[in-house]
Amino acid sequence: MNTLLKKAVMKKTKEEGWTLSAFLNFAAREYVSGNLKATILDRDLEEAREDIRKGRYITLEEYEKKLDAKLRKAHKK
Repeated sequence: MNTLLKKAVMKKTKEEGWTLSAFLNFAAREYVSGNLKATILDRDLEEAREDIRKGRYITLEEYEKKLDAKLRKAHKK
């Protein structure tokens, strides 16, 4: 776990009366049982699917060309 994230979680759990271990065990149990979902990821996936349905995407080849152009431009600086 990222050190900054761990410190932030430890601080918040302590403020709310939890130990880090108790919180992580609780979260893991809830996730495994299906009561805790990664809703941000679910939302992002649904938005991506909607973009694809509406034709708002670029091909991998187009992306690679744009990335290559950006990298060449940055390298020239």
